[in-house]
Amino acid sequence: MRIVPGFVVRQIAGETIAIPTGAAAHELSGLLALNGSGKLLFDLLQADQTEDGLVRALLDSYDIDRVTAQTDVAEFLEILRTNGVLMESDEKN
Repeated sequence: MRIVPGFVVRQIAGETIAIPTGAAAHELSGLLALNGSGKLLFDLLQADQTEDGLVRALLDSYDIDRVTAQTDVAEFLEILRTNGVLMESDEKN
């Protein structure tokens, strides 16, 4: 899975924001505010990733347990899926 093409990440007024551009802007009306772990996951998802790989990245970067990391990753991926921002590995862009 990976982020659909067409997003840029910028720091705006002290917040990290993912901004859709091009075709992505037509699909998503709005911006995605990212906290620290959200930015880490969003950045990793610029290339194809597995859910387990994302969990490992959180475990390597934050002092959290595996259950918390799995829950956080699952919730983040669900937000991306709900908003049409996540492309599954078998999809073509």
